[in-house]
Amino acid sequence: MRKVVMLSLDALFDQDLLVSPEGEGLSGFLKECAVCTQVKTVFPALTYPAHATLITGCDPMGHGIGQNQPLQPRKDKRERIWYWDSAWLRKPTIFDAVQAAGGKCASVFWPVTGHLKAIRWNMPEVAALPGENQYVKILSYGNPVWMTAMELRYGAMRQGIREPMLSDYATAVVKDVVKHHKPDLTCAHLIDLDDMRHGFGTFSEEAKEAIARHGRRVEEVWHRMQETRGMEDALLVLVSDHGQADVNRTVCLAEVLREAELDGFVQVQSGGMSAYLFGGAEVLAQAAAWLRSHGEEAGVSHVYDRAELDRIGCAQGPGLAVEAAPGVVFDDLLEEKKRDRATHGYGPGHPAENCLFAVRGRGIRAGAVLPAMPMRDVAPTVAGLMGLTMPACEGTDHSAEMLAEKE
Repeated sequence: MRKVVMLSLDALFDQDLLVSPEGEGLSGFLKECAVCTQVKTVFPALTYPAHATLITGCDPMGHGIGQNQPLQPRKDKRERIWYWDSAWLRKPTIFDAVQAAGGKCASVFWPVTGHLKAIRWNMPEVAALPGENQYVKILSYGNPVWMTAMELRYGAMRQGIREPMLSDYATAVVKDVVKHHKPDLTCAHLIDLDDMRHGFGTFSEEAKEAIARHGRRVEEVWHRMQETRGMEDALLVLVSDHGQADVNRTVCLAEVLREAELDGFVQVQSGGMSAYLFGGAEVLAQAAAWLRSHGEEAGVSHVYDRAELDRIGCAQGPGLAVEAAPGVVFDDLLEEKKRDRATHGYGPGHPAENCLFAVRGRGIRAGAVLPAMPMRDVAPTVAGLMGLTMPACEGTDHSAEMLAEKE
């Protein structure tokens, strides 16, 4: 089994990946990789559905993670759980495939991995709710002994969950587990760029600085792999989950429907640049007709019926979904100071839909550019590079296209 380290650079997309002539930073690193810069993200383009796809090789319809959070209409927004626990997944993961082949796995802040038994060294992405202790909560979802050791060793690098310190901390943990445990599969989710784009804008200076920091982190992990006996032959895989787009108008879709007297039996679940609608067939048909004729007023650019949602692999549950018009974000009405300057959650064809999949290591076709592929193809391709298969996945293995021909 060939070892792999996979880093997810949250919110990176193709417009960030122009290779500079100087060959510096992340763009320079990609010159040594086999690369696809047109990995089509899932619908909706949100972190948890995408990361579940990246490890299962299935669309949200298959793996069951259709949003960042389960529907919780009666809970205050601050008290809602997210899909932290792997028990929500309906499909096996690449971690399970590695364990079944006798390998060991590590994971740092990867979504939907809480309590996943296939991960030996697990620091899952979990957040404390009001009244909870963050440290106690994450210990209960992952490997408490190992996480405590990492916290004692690197905890001074963090300032709570603030970025960019949290991604620096995650990188240090990855380098440590690679050096001391040499897992067969190590996955990590780095949130720095996503956080900067939400807070400052898609192409802000803060976002550009985050991309530069990611370049340094990637180089650090690569060098740690090269200098660690038993990891020199490992592959470094870079992926991303979605891009972002700037927004300047917040729409509370539930309030819009209430004013149109259509909210009685319709439940709205907002998700950035899209929203799910739940309800009976008749009332949803009425809502769809109204939204299609009042799109500008409602901030809606497209209405997806259930048949269309099925075609694009959306999770079961919502009877309708809507996509926001340019510049619009669907959310509860928030204080102006708390609103994002950029977000995601859009549908197919959006300018920010193209994500990254890059692989570097011995035997990989450096400089090879792969054609567009759906995000569900990433997991079986990584598995193929490791010498594994994932029978339950829906995607296609492209590993042969990344490997150099043997002389």
